[in-house]
Amino acid sequence: MSGGIPVKRFIEKVEKYLIRSVALIFITLIVVQGLMTHDDMRLYLSLGERLEGQTIDYPVHSQPQEETGEVHSPYAALLLSLEEFSSLPKASVLVNGEKFAAFEQKQLELKLLAGDVVEIDASAYNFPVQFKVERVSDNLAFPVRDEIYVCNHDVVMVGKVVVK
Repeated sequence: MSGGIPVKRFIEKVEKYLIRSVALIFITLIVVQGLMTHDDMRLYLSLGERLEGQTIDYPVHSQPQEETGEVHSPYAALLLSLEEFSSLPKASVLVNGEKFAAFEQKQLELKLLAGDVVEIDASAYNFPVQFKVERVSDNLAFPVRDEIYVCNHDVVMVGKVVVK
């Protein structure tokens, strides 16, 4: 009988510490949730908040296949064309804010990465210029085919490339 008493005391002590630990964890959880309602604290307490807006590194094997003309995700192909002109060399396509290509011919084919921001700059011309999305690759969700963009002496945002 004397062998059972130390085991009983041990179990009672473990039980006491477990109850205290659960109560402390519960109180800590409530305090942290209260702190998460403040934007400044949420930045430090939430991993998702810190990762918001960071770019995602894509796998190395997802490079476009130049020799076959195939496009693999996260890359997409987009064909833009001028509606009423055969060329406008001062009109250009901006990708992520930088000049990517100029409309030296009627059509311009672009290979883009998911997340790229595409704009058309026709600010050099004092008349409205229409551009059309002629063709898109199968894996491109946005911009969509047959969409028309009109530039009237300005820069027009086509949008962010969304790949399926």
